[in-house]
Amino acid sequence: MTDTHTLPSLSVIIPVYNVKAYVEEAVDSILHQSAPATEVIIVNDGSTDGSGDLVERRYGQHPRVTVVHTANGGLGEARNVGTRAARGEFIYYFDSDDVAVEGLIATFQRAWQQQPDLDIFAFSADSFHDPQGAAVGESRHKLMSYRRGLTQTFASGEEAFNAFFRRGAFIPNAWLYVFRRRVQAEHQLWFLPIIHEDEEFTPRLFFRAGKVVVSDTVFFRRRVRAGSIMQSGRGEKNAIGYLRACEALEQLQSGCRRRDSRAALRARLIENLVLVMTLRKRATAPFSAQTEADLANLMRRHRCPELLLARRNLLGWRLMNFARKRLRKRRFA
Repeated sequence: MTDTHTLPSLSVIIPVYNVKAYVEEAVDSILHQSAPATEVIIVNDGSTDGSGDLVERRYGQHPRVTVVHTANGGLGEARNVGTRAARGEFIYYFDSDDVAVEGLIATFQRAWQQQPDLDIFAFSADSFHDPQGAAVGESRHKLMSYRRGLTQTFASGEEAFNAFFRRGAFIPNAWLYVFRRRVQAEHQLWFLPIIHEDEEFTPRLFFRAGKVVVSDTVFFRRRVRAGSIMQSGRGEKNAIGYLRACEALEQLQSGCRRRDSRAALRARLIENLVLVMTLRKRATAPFSAQTEADLANLMRRHRCPELLLARRNLLGWRLMNFARKRLRKRRFA
């Protein structure tokens, strides 16, 4: 039997916003893990559908659960609120409409026992269509895979980032990582009040982290449903999120000594800029002057043939980028 006193404390932070139909399954999938988290912090982010009352009634008296109610500030700020309340040595951000697979926490603990100096435990995920949404055409959304394709230990987050990039397996979503809280605190790694906050946050976490343990096992199941942030309409707010991510990548790139790291960061930055260009082209209303200026400045600083191609022929750029990723993945498989 494992001595829990020798294991690191783990805080699982679950922001909740208008997910009354899903939140119990999500929270229970964490609480019913065979290896329990030290604490679970549920942050009700100003829900208007009764989700806050439900979690208070269902979990308010649970000995390992803390329920925090805040005004609506978005996913990133809800995570920040939960982090400020957390006491664990490690942090895990979990989404309130998804499902944790049994073994997640136990496998993290075993990884820590083998590598007690690890800073990040990374794993795989898959996705599934929401059964409640099937009747309204939910199946039209493509199911994504979040597989790593490797089980390995890296000496630093930077090395892990580069390895993921080469394999096309870097995934920014925060629910794929358990990480040491000290790394976040020492480097002031907080979420910005934007959409796609993980695109801005996770690369910074990796480039500040030490040892990373990666598992190819699926420990997270992402629910694809109508009305979620990822399935909602895309416009200027989405573009702003990608622009902030570009700025974070730019700062990381300027501080890198390794050529492969700079190349990986640059490639991701270019991809995000192309996403902004795509959003701009498809937007039903013009972007604000500030967003246009931010985009123009980044485009000027990172002017290259790839961006010129994307501006003139978006489909051509996509085909080129797809072929390049396939070749890179084959080379490093």
